[in-house]
Amino acid sequence: MNVGRTLLRTMEFSQQLDLLHKHITHSELSVQKSDSFDKQCMLLEQYLGENTFQTTYKKMNRVNILSGLFALPVLLIVAAAFIYGRYIDRDYDVFGFFMNHPVLYLVPAALIVVTLVLAVFHSVLRRKLYGRIYPELTRKLQMNASSGVSLSGR
Repeated sequence: MNVGRTLLRTMEFSQQLDLLHKHITHSELSVQKSDSFDKQCMLLEQYLGENTFQTTYKKMNRVNILSGLFALPVLLIVAAAFIYGRYIDRDYDVFGFFMNHPVLYLVPAALIVVTLVLAVFHSVLRRKLYGRIYPELTRKLQMNASSGVSLSGR
């Protein structure tokens, strides 16, 4: 992801948070204001007596943590092989060692596949959260459609 896209998303979330705060004030809702966009959405959803946003958000975070846990062993194996071949024994054929021990490349390959599947699932959950659930939340809050709900495509 490039810096420009990250900056744009941050600005969009900031703008949406500002709109949520204005709606809370204008509608005199008895909802605590938060500096976090996601937490504010959860508080508003809790006010409505629902938990779809919160459930999907928590699932998205669990998937993100799982993908990191599956990727960590791959990173450690690659780092260990690099350090050993580069600094400890330059004459040792690390690539040949890996090729002679299939477990050393099949397990990381499987972990990479699992990590990629989790990344796709995270992306699907993110699109669902900001493209479907958040607009539905604003509709239930009866926020003005001209307020610029534009977080879809995430």
